[in-house]
Amino acid sequence: MNIINIQNAFFSYNTKEVLQDISFSLKQGEFLGIIGPNGAGKSTILRLICGILKPGKGMITILGEPIERIEPKELAKKIAFVPQETHFALDFTVEDIVMMGRYPYLKAFQRENKIDYQARDHALEYADVQTFRKRMINSLSSGERQRVVLARALAQEPAILILDEPTSHLDLHHQYAIMELLKKFNKEGMSIIVVNHDLNLASLYCERLILMHQGKIFAQGSPGELINERTLKQVYQTDVKVIKHPHKNVPHILLKPKGD
Repeated sequence: MNIINIQNAFFSYNTKEVLQDISFSLKQGEFLGIIGPNGAGKSTILRLICGILKPGKGMITILGEPIERIEPKELAKKIAFVPQETHFALDFTVEDIVMMGRYPYLKAFQRENKIDYQARDHALEYADVQTFRKRMINSLSSGERQRVVLARALAQEPAILILDEPTSHLDLHHQYAIMELLKKFNKEGMSIIVVNHDLNLASLYCERLILMHQGKIFAQGSPGELINERTLKQVYQTDVKVIKHPHKNVPHILLKPKGD
């Protein structure tokens, strides 16, 4: 079952065309990665799916319903979005930040109830941030803040989780922790779309990839089908060596330093 369908979508910022004739689907329970060079249109696709931007042409359906017919609060119950960077001008506590994920379920002036508190606590535990739930958000490291933003998304109880570069600016340990957490969500039934510049992480964790290039879908398929030396040279203009990962039967990319 396809829970997201994008058909012939175009998008422009003013007169600059960013996306051209984009068509793809997300299946129920799928872990989909979107890869490609800077400026290829990856983040714009995510913002179209979340309703932040509207396509100039084309159609997007979420769970069979055209996105323009879905009220923002109802859309937030279906899709949670974790942006690449989140800055907090006001210094809320961690648990207050996570409770913000319950906003789609509250009416005007309605107070949180037992269900909301349970959803918040479950998200805190699931994202492994419950030990510092009383701390102020701006006192945390970048890796900790990223897990808090992820917990806020989980508190929305979405069917679909969409993430834009969730491992950027994180050290090796936190990159691994975030990707393992996403794999856990996916195994429990959550559908996931993730934009990732790290092709090795995308190859390890995503079952299907969409490769973007110059605002178009260059190719889509499994990591084994997409990640090869010829394709990467064509799209990224970089010579690499592709080998099999020693512990998983997926491609692994090695850079070739010049002069060696």
